[in-house]
Amino acid sequence: MLYYQKAAQAEALLAETNLDAWLIFARESVIRPDPGIELVVGVDVTWDSAFIFGRNGQRVALVGRYDVAGVRESGLFPTIIGYDESIRDHLIDVLRRLDPLTIGLNYSLDDPTADGLTHGMFLHLCDLLADTPFPSRFVSAAPLLAKLRSRKTPAEVERIRAAVAVTEEIVDLVAQQIRPGVSEAQIAAFVHEEFRRRNLASAWSWDACPIVNSGPE
Repeated sequence: MLYYQKAAQAEALLAETNLDAWLIFARESVIRPDPGIELVVGVDVTWDSAFIFGRNGQRVALVGRYDVAGVRESGLFPTIIGYDESIRDHLIDVLRRLDPLTIGLNYSLDDPTADGLTHGMFLHLCDLLADTPFPSRFVSAAPLLAKLRSRKTPAEVERIRAAVAVTEEIVDLVAQQIRPGVSEAQIAAFVHEEFRRRNLASAWSWDACPIVNSGPE
């Protein structure tokens, strides 16, 4: 449900951010995650892959043949094109059919959550689309990603409320542990035990969540 809602939200934001299409271009996403994929696709890819969101509900996924099944299972993309040798011809065909005048890519000078496209992949994409007009239409998708991340869908709100509720429970338990002689490190260990007991992930790096600010330990 979460990815369905975010994908629909992304489509609605295209017009608001003056984009005709949003193109997420990635490969080996387990090694090099892209925030865009994590936000609206939720499926890892291996070979060169392009996820295109266009206006009027146009969604196309171009992936290596071994990634087709996972993308199909997600149910997010009505059109899925698999390939064996090169994504190039398929990508050019799709872009010619959609003919977007502005194509948002995941790069940003100051927002790491919108900067998923590496410089190497950008050059690779430009090389794939050489002798076409499309590289000249590339712009940053950072405004779209900023709005997409900040505007929470009902599914996200539900998750946030659940996270707040369990956090408040743990904070109440922590308050009962605070007394003279108990170090911050001991409190952190108590919190970690609550994480384990409830099968929760930490909000950031495990060793620094919660932060231990003072004390010899």
